[in-house]
Amino acid sequence: MTQQRIKIGGFGSWLWVIGMVILISVVQLPLLQLNHGSLLHRVLWSGIYLAGFVITALIGFWRYRQIHPVNWQRLTGQDWVQMVKGYGFIILSEFILSGLTSVLYHQTSTANNQAIGTLMGRSSLTMILLSLTAVLGSPIIEELTFRGLLIDGCFAPRSFWLSIVVSGIAFSIPHASSNPISWLLYAVMGGTLAYVYRRTGKLQSSILLHGFNNLVAVGLMLLTLK
Repeated sequence: MTQQRIKIGGFGSWLWVIGMVILISVVQLPLLQLNHGSLLHRVLWSGIYLAGFVITALIGFWRYRQIHPVNWQRLTGQDWVQMVKGYGFIILSEFILSGLTSVLYHQTSTANNQAIGTLMGRSSLTMILLSLTAVLGSPIIEELTFRGLLIDGCFAPRSFWLSIVVSGIAFSIPHASSNPISWLLYAVMGGTLAYVYRRTGKLQSSILLHGFNNLVAVGLMLLTLK
């Protein structure tokens, strides 16, 4: 409501993004506690893990409403077209960059996906929780952070391409990469999600696209664990 509340690009806006990035990393830590201890111990840490996502999402939504006080709008046909185009570009870029990674670094998967696969293989409980949050939790808190808070809170509307590039680079930071091409893969993915968000102006467009991309990735990952 006040001018200070919606100030764009201030130190406070960047501090919020940094804080959310830290939370995105911290909420994953309880997974490390699910491999040992009693049933009660594992149930308790499972609850803490899920609660962390809920709390982080609520914090992100609260801040997002401060800097983007616009009523939630339904997706239009054009929005869905943008999402389909964005997903097609993500798949194409992943195909090209994964091929380069295989040729140059002899790796068939990113370090981030390898870490997720290792965690999933530890126990059925970890696999279920990680699958659920990868599809339903991470897209929400990551889109709130790298699209909502970063783009709307730190860049003016006229900074179209700069905000997309910075959003892509920031998105790649918490995703583990063992080589420059793998890092670029996540940066391109983040930039594509940012482009879709800027074109539609609706955060649910990038959340749904991100969630669908993760759903396909997790499904393929689960097939390799069987």
